Amino acid sequence: MFLHRPTEMPPPKDPGFRFYFGLVIFIASFFMLPIGLLLKGFMLTHFWKGFILAIFWISAPIMKISSIAILGKSSYEFINYKIHYIYHQVAKPNQVTPLRYNIGLVLFVLPFLPNYMISFMPHLFSMSLTTRYIIIIASDVVFIASLFVLGGDFWDKLRALFTYRAKARFEEGDKVTR
Repeated sequence: MFLHRPTEMPPPKDPGFRFYFGLVIFIASFFMLPIGLLLKGFMLTHFWKGFILAIFWISAPIMKISSIAILGKSSYEFINYKIHYIYHQVAKPNQVTPLRYNIGLVLFVLPFLPNYMISFMPHLFSMSLTTRYIIIIASDVVFIASLFVLGGDFWDKLRALFTYRAKARFEEGDKVTR
């Protein structure tokens, strides 16, 4: 079930130094394994290569967990506020214009054509596997982007497809038909 929060959330207090320190540790944790792989090339014996790689491999999840502990609840509320603020500014406009809605519908339906053709008629195209992957990935990106172009009300329409008791309601001016 989707929960829509109001667009006006009270801003949380500034998390301060803990936020930036925890964020630096969290980002640095993603570089631990590549650094270990780089450093193991400088070691002469297999023992030291394995030891260095193990230390850097184990340190990454430990750094992630410790960064979450350092960030704390105030940083979580700050990040949550920023994500919801950006979401409501970008994906949930008040009113989607008919032009934007029609463009979104074209972007929503268009990716099905290349995916269908590549899946069921591959003999018609003499392209490499890499080219097919690029076309399929591009189609998926266009499909996901169409959900944002269509706006927040479309998310509710899409959700209604998976709700058994959902009913369609069409509005024509002031008159509502069912």
